[in-house]
Amino acid sequence: MNPDDSVLPDGDILTVTLNPALDLTAGLDELVPGAVNRVAMAQSDPGGKGVNVAGFLAPWQVHLGQRQGHLGQVRLAATGFLGGDNAEPFRNMFRLNRIDDRFLTVGGATRTNIKIVERDGARITDLNFPGFSVSPEEEGRLEEAIGTLAARYRWVLFCGSVPAGAAPGIYARLIARARASGARVALDTSGPALVAALAAVPDVIKPNGEELGEALGRSITTLAEAAEAAREMRRRGVAEVMVSLGAEGAVFASGGEMVHAVGHAGRIRSTVGAGDALLSGYMLGLLRGLPLAGRARLATGFSLGALSMLGPHLPPVAQVESLAASVAVVPL
Repeated sequence: MNPDDSVLPDGDILTVTLNPALDLTAGLDELVPGAVNRVAMAQSDPGGKGVNVAGFLAPWQVHLGQRQGHLGQVRLAATGFLGGDNAEPFRNMFRLNRIDDRFLTVGGATRTNIKIVERDGARITDLNFPGFSVSPEEEGRLEEAIGTLAARYRWVLFCGSVPAGAAPGIYARLIARARASGARVALDTSGPALVAALAAVPDVIKPNGEELGEALGRSITTLAEAAEAAREMRRRGVAEVMVSLGAEGAVFASGGEMVHAVGHAGRIRSTVGAGDALLSGYMLGLLRGLPLAGRARLATGFSLGALSMLGPHLPPVAQVESLAASVAVVPL
């Protein structure tokens, strides 16, 4: 795909995944180290945070209602880096889901993550392999692509870790480039990349408590601590803040409002992609023009749906909407 095409559809969301992964999920009753383990089920999914977000939003492309006088759609595109050695599963997933594929191919293979799920989600073991490395020239190519693509999309979502060879400040530069092209930006990353990118003041952030605590140099484990951290991010100029707290739900802040949303997960099959689903639902709520409580409810419904599935998938749209309707939202 050529990200510099002069004719691109006007769209809603462009996701950016610098370090995607092939997620191999193996299900078994109990993992016994040092022994032969029989796998009861296995599946392979193209993954990485931005890839997951695009995939979660894809079924909603015709569920937005009226926009600009015609049937609205969540028009999606995805870009970032893909290793040329194993790019085809990603390309196929984008074709099947009608996601405009604007990924740049680099040498080597996209990394593989193996997730061993025991007792239907009771315990998950991750084996994360190394992947490709990118050069400064490849970073420059992506920066140019973002500048072109961002002019056609309302939102650019920067998601996930930074690959080997990339500078920790790459997100800050890409955010500036997307903004210069007129797009609003959301960020979901961690570690040094998060610290550097916060200086660029994204419009939306979605760290979990541990990630934001690391960036701020303090512990964030309680609802009160998450609320205070969200207030600090708002004072720094971030318009929309989510701080996820796992089973304790999430804090959402926007304007002068703040709410806490939590829902009953029921049967948890896997935590893979639950945070990415939270961001997906929130962005859908923004596109729909929902108030903060509605956005928090929809985001949490997406996350609950992801918890009920193996791998980065959601249940049918009607089930996600039912989960969202059951979420408790309390003003803070």
